[in-house]
Amino acid sequence: MRSIILIGLTFFVLASAVWAIDLVTYHPQPLNGIDPLGPLTIKTALN
Repeated sequence: MRSIILIGLTFFVLASAVWAIDLVTYHPQPLNGIDPLGPLTIKTALN
């Protein structure tokens, strides 16, 4: 039981660290048109 808790806690800490690093290193690029905080939209072109 203790090993399951330690594995879960380790996974949570690693996932939190990856998420925090992603937030710190994120640099939005206005030219690519992607807004990660905006709603997901899918554009289709009909020819």
